[in-house]
Amino acid sequence: MKSKTTQHLNDWERREKAEIERLRVSLEKNPKDPYLHYEIGRMLMRRWDSKEREWGIRHLQQALKLKKDFPEVFELLAIEAQDYDNNKAIRLYKKAADLYTSQDNKEKADEILNHAAMQIVYEGWDFLNGRDNITAKKKAQRALSIYPHCVDAKNILASIHMDRFEFIEAERIYIEAVSNAVEQHGGKIKIEGIPYWGDINTRPYMRARHGLGLCYMHLGKFQDALNEFKTLLDLNPNDNQGIRFLLADVYFYLGDKKKAETYYKEYGEHEGAYNYALLQFSMGEKPEAINLLKESIKGAPFVAIMLRAYLKMFKFWLERGLYRAGEVPPLFMHRNAVIDAWNENIELAKDYITNSNFESAFDFCNLYGQLWLKKKGSYIFLLEGMDANS
Repeated sequence: MKSKTTQHLNDWERREKAEIERLRVSLEKNPKDPYLHYEIGRMLMRRWDSKEREWGIRHLQQALKLKKDFPEVFELLAIEAQDYDNNKAIRLYKKAADLYTSQDNKEKADEILNHAAMQIVYEGWDFLNGRDNITAKKKAQRALSIYPHCVDAKNILASIHMDRFEFIEAERIYIEAVSNAVEQHGGKIKIEGIPYWGDINTRPYMRARHGLGLCYMHLGKFQDALNEFKTLLDLNPNDNQGIRFLLADVYFYLGDKKKAETYYKEYGEHEGAYNYALLQFSMGEKPEAINLLKESIKGAPFVAIMLRAYLKMFKFWLERGLYRAGEVPPLFMHRNAVIDAWNENIELAKDYITNSNFESAFDFCNLYGQLWLKKKGSYIFLLEGMDANS
């Protein structure tokens, strides 16, 4: 017995074939009708059969011969070209956008230009993930030359500034990106009925808000960070970005230990339970704190190694009167301590897995090192946990 899904697909297939046949009959009677060529081309283009797709392209090309100012055709041909020639796809998208603009349809033109820019942005993310920030930046800048309001291109540029500890510059770009995204949403922070993150077109917007929230954390603007994270959870309660794991840390930074404890218990952390252990230590629950720390060190040892080197640097500065305990350090001191901790221990990274673990440890120190600096005795506490684990 056929399932309902199979039956539905079979019904859809029969209806589509009937519609294609109807269009073919109409086309025999009106072979110079560009709209008929467009309609049959559009339907054949979405067929899986390669020969049918080829015929679809031919119909679209014929539509252009009969009507040169046909933006919808250029758009479809651009989508088809994405699979094998990005530059051709971009040229076709730009042609479609020019035609939409000439028809006073600026909203559609902007949408098409954004699609064109995104073809370069995807390459930019690949280079950024491969640690080639120079090429990634060039890709993002090229994307913005095509469409100045491309949200994900700005996300790449902001991410590069974050990597360089240039948080003020990153904040400015992320704010621009969020503003552009909201404007493209018709001025609305949230549109009901849209599956945020599930719809890939919403992801640049969500990446911008996520990046902005992290940037606020680096800048010590923890209430602003909390507001961004709450917005993201409202947009996407399924939390594909892992925002819930940041909430406890933000509340801890804000000094709300009760809420921090609640969220640590409910959601945990990205890396072990280091910060929850620190929270318990700050609340006078040292036995439980040591147990949490020991388990964290066992599961993510490189975090402890990096954190020890980070805190040791501030101990050195403290002893020489260059730093006052409990204060948020100047950015240059924080940056130097994180980088020195990396350089001091990078030789321990022997393969892809350990290198990846060290990168996670680097990110932990970068985001949470200052949280540990705020708590008196945290360095000795960490050493005790490491000694207990040795």
